[in-house]
Amino acid sequence: MKLKDRVAIIFGGTSGLGEATAKAYANEGAKVVVVGRGESKGNRIINELRGKSQESIFVKADVSKAQEVQTVVDKALEEFGQIDILYNGAGIHDAYKTAAEVEEDEYEKLMDINVKGPYLASKAVIPHFLKKGKGVIINVGSQSTHVAGAGGSAYVTSKHAVEGFTKQLAYDFGRKGIKANLIAPGFIESPMTEGIEDERLNDIPAQRAGKPEEIAALAVFLASDDSNYMHGATVTMDGGWTTGR
Repeated sequence: MKLKDRVAIIFGGTSGLGEATAKAYANEGAKVVVVGRGESKGNRIINELRGKSQESIFVKADVSKAQEVQTVVDKALEEFGQIDILYNGAGIHDAYKTAAEVEEDEYEKLMDINVKGPYLASKAVIPHFLKKGKGVIINVGSQSTHVAGAGGSAYVTSKHAVEGFTKQLAYDFGRKGIKANLIAPGFIESPMTEGIEDERLNDIPAQRAGKPEEIAALAVFLASDDSNYMHGATVTMDGGWTTGR
């Protein structure tokens, strides 16, 4: 019960890594606020958690909209009275389009969700963390945090940007009790990776895709007191794929 009585907001919590993280946090004793745009998916997860007597709520929101993000924070405080953990896991892909191929509206939408989203969510919760003198922010990158080729022009740019944002959060707020770190997952079984060719597995030393539950276990560690001396770190879990790049 490493997260007992703590309250976690999970953006992008209705599928894939976010869903696995919400369940892992709940299993460790946290009260969870699952956030996403899919209401039916969100309610399914909440019903599952409540069926195990795990306290949780679902809030439908678009992470790229400041007012909707603020509504999430307000509802979390109204329901649970505090916020301890922010997990920024919402993200979209760009189908490996180059700078010559991606359209401006596609680029803006991706940046709004992948980069602006973590900024808006962090901005909304930081005042509460500062009042408490403690808080956790976990951002989600990818292999594209480190190298080109794991996404297209917009996606790779966004994941590099989120790493810089995470470092700046740690620099600005680490001395004030806020711990910010980034998870850089590799090729993980999730809706975002469906349909990607199996040949890619040949380049992974582990010779398999990762499981959402493995990333969620890392997210538990980063949210817990076990990682209190980690600030501004990027933790890669990719089966070794980037070691050969």
